[in-house]
Formats: sequence, structure tokens, C-alpha cells
Amino acid sequence: MKTAQEIIGYARSLFDVAGAVKLADGRQLLVLGLESTPERDLDEFRYVDGKVYITGFEKNAGPVLGALLNFLHEKGFHAELSGRCGYPLKGQIKLKEAAVRAGLGKWGKSTLVLNPEHGNRLRFMAVVTDASLPAGVDELAVKEENPACADCTICLDACPEGILECYRMSETGRCLANWARITPEGDKFIPCDICLRVCPAGIT
Repeated sequence: MKTAQEIIGYARSLFDVAGAVKLADGRQLLVLGLESTPERDLDEFRYVDGKVYITGFEKNAGPVLGALLNFLHEKGFHAELSGRCGYPLKGQIKLKEAAVRAGLGKWGKSTLVLNPEHGNRLRFMAVVTDASLPAGVDELAVKEENPACADCTICLDACPEGILECYRMSETGRCLANWARITPEGDKFIPCDICLRVCPAGIT
């Protein structure tokens, strides 16, 4: 248990939040979150020669993820990144769902994770490890409605595609966050973030 506390403590010294959930194969998913801010823009994308580069994530999250992986390896544990640049690969657990299960926040009506301190500004990533870590929250707690949302429908009303319903997205393929616009200079993606910006929980 001492080692588990040491791992979680070290992870929390590098990231704004950290927690763990158990995977079906018995390994642990160490879920990590950093707040995206103007000074630490994890959402920054670049479009160069027809390719997308997630520069904000690589610059701001890459070094601390590397430090955590080295720490786990030095402790004798297997550890590897889950997904790429904060996005799960096909068939992998969805990071927002994992974050809720790890107790790092509750679902918002916008289907974003709302954290009491960081609002909806956390960007999640994860490490798969064979280290034994404390379990996440009770499954019933994961399904609870978020008191921060109460009777608020600002994000639902603001969605330009009208696909947000309470705690679910009716057609994820139509979400404009997946269909980013490109700047006139053609060098940067601008994903839709209306639901992020209008949410009272996300206003600093």
C-alpha cells in the first residue's frame, strides 16, 4: 500500500489530478489530468504539410508523462502510455469515462468531465501499469447526475448542431470538435469549443 500511495503521490506532483481504475485484464489504468490554460494550451494543434501535430499536448504533457513512466520503471513496474496524445486508440477505454470512474470529476450535461477545482478544463491521458493502485469510485456514483449542472441547460442550448442532450450526445459523429476549422493561414486547427466556453463550471 505504501508503494501505491507513493506512485499516486508522485503522479499528483506532476499533474493537476491523478487516480486509477482497474482494467478487465487485472492491470491498472493510471488516469492523469492537466488543466488547459492560455499559458499551457493543451488543445493547440498545428497543420503542416497535410499532417496534424498536437503540439500543445506534446510540449506540455510529454515531459511529465515521460517522468512518470521513468518513475514506474525504476520501481520495477511495467508501464506504457494508453492512446496517443490524450486520445484513445481504437478499442481502448475512453479517457473521460475512465476519469469519472477514477473519481477525478463527474459527468456534465455536455458529456464533459467537470472537476470541482478545474471545471471542464482538464485534459486527460493515461498510463497502463501492473502496479497495484487504489480503486476508483463506486459504479453507482459514476452514474449520478452532477449537482453543478442542476437545472442549467446553457451547453445544450448553445450547441450549434443540437446534438447535446442531458448527459449524452445523440450523434457523436456530428460534433464539430471532431471537424476542426483551419485558420486562414492554414497552419492551425480550431476545434469547436462552444460547450466548453459557455459552461459556468469552466469560467475562471
